[in-house]
Amino acid sequence: GHEALSWCIIMPRSGPAPLTQRAGFLRRNFQQPTYLGYVALTRIFLGVHYLIVGWPKVMGMTGETLAAQLSRTAAGDPLPFHREFITGFVIPNAGAFSSLVAYGEVAIGLSFLVGCLVRVSAVFGVFNNLNILLAIAIPTGGGQVPINLYFITAEIVFIVAAAGRSLGLDGLLKRAFPRSPLF
Repeated sequence: GHEALSWCIIMPRSGPAPLTQRAGFLRRNFQQPTYLGYVALTRIFLGVHYLIVGWPKVMGMTGETLAAQLSRTAAGDPLPFHREFITGFVIPNAGAFSSLVAYGEVAIGLSFLVGCLVRVSAVFGVFNNLNILLAIAIPTGGGQVPINLYFITAEIVFIVAAAGRSLGLDGLLKRAFPRSPLF
């Protein structure tokens, strides 16, 4: 009687899987091809967005502009250590950071658009959007908070799903370098 039902009963393990098994799962996950075309469309949309917001910064954002914006919003940063970083390091070095932000956004946009090194760019995208979320979006409120949360979530999906392999150069690079976790 009970033997017929035993195939559908999941027997609990005695403990968590060994670290080597969990690491093997992650390694296999990063080696799988992806057929997630809809993620590629989201990636391309975000690439266009990054180019639209980044290119004007390359052409005209000055350190004074960034310093003024951050000076207005830094007091509302919800994390004290981040607020101190913004007020004590970023604002005094706003000229360098304005260039870093501008060229970084253009680089992320190009990467997302053509699907090249998307995992690497998505890590930088998460970092960029997290800083915008904390230093500007949360203090000012409004629509920037959900947009930045959406971008962060999408970029994490790009990392996990290898979004550059579908409709992107990462698919070609993965075939040329099959053991690389970058593609």
